[in-house]
Amino acid sequence: MIIWLNGAYGSGKTTIAELLHECISPSWIYDPEEIGDFFRKNLPKEIQKDDFQEYQE
Repeated sequence: MIIWLNGAYGSGKTTIAELLHECISPSWIYDPEEIGDFFRKNLPKEIQKDDFQEYQE
């Protein structure tokens, strides 16, 4: 199961993720900024986007 939390900055996404993580075992939290950093470090320069949110799903 994947639970994807989305919302405005400061709306409590991280807090909810951490609470769910405590209640659901085993579970993991993936930070989209870390995924963006992975893209920047591993994708060829010619296909990289300026903002990792521009990558299509």
